[in-house]
Amino acid sequence: MNTKQLTAPCGLACWACGIYKDNITDEIAHLTAERLNMPVDEVACYGCRSEKGCSVSVPMTQGKGCKTKACVASKGLHNCSECNEFPCNYLMPVADSADMVPHNTKIYNLSRIKLIGLEEWAKEAPMIQQKYFKGKFVYGQDPSLS
Repeated sequence: MNTKQLTAPCGLACWACGIYKDNITDEIAHLTAERLNMPVDEVACYGCRSEKGCSVSVPMTQGKGCKTKACVASKGLHNCSECNEFPCNYLMPVADSADMVPHNTKIYNLSRIKLIGLEEWAKEAPMIQQKYFKGKFVYGQDPSLS
């Protein structure tokens, strides 16, 4: 796995996403296609940095693309944690679909990337995302599934 390629500019772990091509199930593909009114065969994603970008971002942004991705690219950075304006409004937590998408973990992920580096963060990123959906975070404690 190419961690650098599969880490979104906003700090999400594309390889841990439920619609990433290696993770998607038929059930998720059909539910996502129905919810976003898109063809089922276009739901599977190859990562935010792929040629098409995130497969579901096109319908969600009405074809305007990801502003965070464009901003990072315009500054010649890999991700937002490298920016002298980090954190900015592009990283605002989202209430819409928070139970289905891990976008509220972006600031935490980027802070961890900045602190321990991309490769070390990549080791814990799937656990953080899993805990976001199925676990319980306790303030002041390291994230863990226990």
